[in-house]
Amino acid sequence: MSINYSCGSILVEKEINDYKMELNGSSEVDIKREIKRLKENKIKIHEIGIEKTIDILDKCAKLWLNREYSNKHIEMLGKITNQSYELVAYELEGSMKMLLRENIEKTITEELGNIEIMDKWVSTSYGKVHREPRGMVFHNVSGNAFVVTPVSIAMGLLSKNCNLVKVSADEPYFSYVFYKSLCEIDESIKDRLSVVYFNSSNKNIYESIVRNSDCVVHWGGEYSGNIMGELCAKYKAHLIMHGAKISFEVLDKIDDMDKTADDVARDIVLWEQKACLSPRVIFANKNIDLNSFAEKLSNAFKRFNEVLPKAYLSPWNSVKTLQDRQYCLLKYGINKGENVKLYSSFNADYTVILNESLPDKADLDRCFYRFVFLCPYESKNQVYEYVDKNLKEYLQTMGYSGDDETFIEKMTLLGVSIVTRPGEMADHCPGTSHDGLHNLQEMTYVVSRQM
Repeated sequence: MSINYSCGSILVEKEINDYKMELNGSSEVDIKREIKRLKENKIKIHEIGIEKTIDILDKCAKLWLNREYSNKHIEMLGKITNQSYELVAYELEGSMKMLLRENIEKTITEELGNIEIMDKWVSTSYGKVHREPRGMVFHNVSGNAFVVTPVSIAMGLLSKNCNLVKVSADEPYFSYVFYKSLCEIDESIKDRLSVVYFNSSNKNIYESIVRNSDCVVHWGGEYSGNIMGELCAKYKAHLIMHGAKISFEVLDKIDDMDKTADDVARDIVLWEQKACLSPRVIFANKNIDLNSFAEKLSNAFKRFNEVLPKAYLSPWNSVKTLQDRQYCLLKYGINKGENVKLYSSFNADYTVILNESLPDKADLDRCFYRFVFLCPYESKNQVYEYVDKNLKEYLQTMGYSGDDETFIEKMTLLGVSIVTRPGEMADHCPGTSHDGLHNLQEMTYVVSRQM
């Protein structure tokens, strides 16, 4: 089956499972022309009231929440992302609910303080305040979790910017069909939003885009993030960095072990741990019966495999999971002489490794597709010191079961940007920060009028 993704003139072919994707990549000339077109609409875009954009996003969310519309796209996303239909549908539903009117209005109010601040001058103690768009925003979208596309696009539209979105070759499909759905609701979306693809190895195009952009939103890995950071510094473009993050859970106290096991399993299952907010390691108080908890977590994975089943990339994907299990048992059990226990399916559906010690940082990169380390600690200082030494540069979400406010404060000082209860690591309430940032704030700037 072929997917025609039209956004330029250079044909690139990519095999994904049994699907052949033809990505028509844009040339540097194409993209310069598109940026010029978007910039010419800056004044027209600025005059669009925030209410109109909220209405478009709300209608779009409701369109995608209608399975008659989204069913074929969910099936395609499952093929591309190697996730089951059920899991993609569940993730998509959560993403689209964030674009409903009630949640968008809460997001604007929480982030900017006043829902009218993009449209009007708002009275303050010193006079009036207003927020203006930065201008031309380039969104460099990653392919590990399609949730970033509606988030980034919505914030770009709500902030009244011109928006150029570059999709990933790993998952180019959703960005394009989401863009088309917005245009079905209002054709004027084309005046302020464009979706393109080009080969990421072409650094000249990246340089050309950043040179002509006022702001860059980067969703991606460490390597591409470093390149984008250097380009933004060179051309003085405002950089909003999202990516190369690792999340974890801390279980200090458990009131209901069955519920907590279900909640932790839900956090791990979403995005198959490919998203930044998915935990790869669980730190648990040694006073908790961890053998019992590990078994309950294993059983929770079994239940989730019925309602949100796991799909397989390839036979090799399964073999690698089994090899990773054996590697960890050999490394920590035999080589280090620790008491290591494995709670897993007979196949590659899920893996829980109960360790005596904390894992080496490199081994956390094995934690994908429902694979997790469960590690006891005697003192929360052990958790703090491990995270400080191994994860400080990559921190994002901490799922926390406990009531130690001092510990929470220490971890947020270290760099954790979101603290949630287990089971809610993927559920960002409207207005909560993302990687320590509010995107609407970052995509706009404050202007004050003293009176």
